[in-house]
Amino acid sequence: MASRLPFLVVDDTEAERELMVLTLGTAFPDVGVRAVSHPHEARQLCKEQDFDCVLTDYNMQDMDGVALTMELRVAHPYLPIVLMTSVGDEMLAVEALRSGVSDYIPKSRITAESIRRIVDRSIHACSQQRLIDQQRGEIETFGYALAHDFKQPIRQITTFSQLISEALSAYDIGEVEQHLSFLRNAAGRLGKLVDIMSQYTLLNQPPELADVDLNDVLAAVRSSLAPYLADRGGTLVSACDAARVRGNETLMTQVLQNLVMNGLHYNRSDAPCVRVTATIAPSGRIALEVTDNGIGIEAAYLNEIFKPLVRLHTASEFSGSGLGLTLARRALLSQHGDIWCESVLGLGSVFHLRLPAASAPPGLRLETGAVGQDRTVDLSLTKDALYH
Repeated sequence: MASRLPFLVVDDTEAERELMVLTLGTAFPDVGVRAVSHPHEARQLCKEQDFDCVLTDYNMQDMDGVALTMELRVAHPYLPIVLMTSVGDEMLAVEALRSGVSDYIPKSRITAESIRRIVDRSIHACSQQRLIDQQRGEIETFGYALAHDFKQPIRQITTFSQLISEALSAYDIGEVEQHLSFLRNAAGRLGKLVDIMSQYTLLNQPPELADVDLNDVLAAVRSSLAPYLADRGGTLVSACDAARVRGNETLMTQVLQNLVMNGLHYNRSDAPCVRVTATIAPSGRIALEVTDNGIGIEAAYLNEIFKPLVRLHTASEFSGSGLGLTLARRALLSQHGDIWCESVLGLGSVFHLRLPAASAPPGLRLETGAVGQDRTVDLSLTKDALYH
């Protein structure tokens, strides 16, 4: 069991403050107790260190316990706070609970047993509330992800269904079969995505990891984004040679699809281009770089872009949900990887990814910094490239 953090007692009466410290020492012999006489001291201490519980008097000269609770609650939403008072009336109890107090006890009823029960109950309640809020956030993120990450496969299903309809009108059975194949592949990717997101987002289970060939991942990304690349006149360039990582193929496909899509979408160039390269980092991990010639990101926002629902542009300027990079970072963390970004406003961005190397690599021939010598495959999309 993790060691307990200290308790903080706030009371401007010295005798009662010392008595409370002794009572807590009896109730929790293994927990340290700090005591202060002024609410301002309590606020400062809570900024400097963490406490398992704050026990505050109600009647104090400069600030009462309810006001102190309201201030602490803003900065520490899950901090257990117990209000102690000599007044003991029910109206005060209601006001205290509304202000954010975790529990309430008249000083006349304080004993080692009663204070142990109150403090333990408050700590448990705050811990449960934190867990509930975290789970609610996970469910909300998952709901947004359903609308965000599933758009591209659905768009494919719609596109190829339309092509099937057009082919049938011309009785071109060969093309019908080809379109149906792409339709089935898109639906298959969507099914895998539902499965993996259900596991690691809803059930909070770690994804299954295996050796993943990044060329296979990029081939899936190219196929998925083919219609969008064709519409934008975009170019996707790969220089990954035989790079293989230890990860989850479905999640890696989503990560790179999100990054490539962002590079094309947040882009005012007449010839949007995204380049994906892989090298061996000095640490032995696989270093991926996704570079675009897009609009770039201001330095002040480089850490903010990975937070949920952060959008740097209006919907009228660039559509988006503000969740793509959040999900990408979480997917990488679940694969023991990491991601960060470097960018120059107006010139483009570089997303750096680090992932464990495959357990049995076939021999990655790329060297750090030798991008100019990499094998480069131009994935510029024409109409024929939709099928190859």
